[in-house]
Amino acid sequence: MTRRVLITAEQAFGIAADVGSYKEFLPLVARSTVRGLKKISSTKTQFSGDLQIRIEKLGREESFTSHVETDSESRLVTATSSDGPVKSLTAIWKIEPQGSAADVTISIDYVLKSMLLQLAAGKFMDYAAQKILNAFEARANELYGSTSS
Repeated sequence: MTRRVLITAEQAFGIAADVGSYKEFLPLVARSTVRGLKKISSTKTQFSGDLQIRIEKLGREESFTSHVETDSESRLVTATSSDGPVKSLTAIWKIEPQGSAADVTISIDYVLKSMLLQLAAGKFMDYAAQKILNAFEARANELYGSTSS
């Protein structure tokens, strides 16, 4: 799912790569911390991102750790996990410059350990991706001013 925001690709990448701030703007994220930050090259970093997801309507709270790689040159943030409730998860933020704006794409591919949760989440993921992009745009607006196109 893609959304155009009226900030630079570098600004958009900064928001996507700031995993430690996810708790401040992403829906359902109750806690987000970064551990073991390593600079791999002049444009790439790796770290562990610990997220706690809270779904109050279901009375559920789950924590998991992702291996995160950021690449400021290609403007990609890739998180992979097989921790907690997740059998496998790959989440990719891709930022593409569009003049003075940026196209922000989030793709999430996942398999949950619980078949019941997997079935429930399947119907929810398009809605969740839309909510994530709405929250991303609100964060961009908070940090950089009007981002509506």
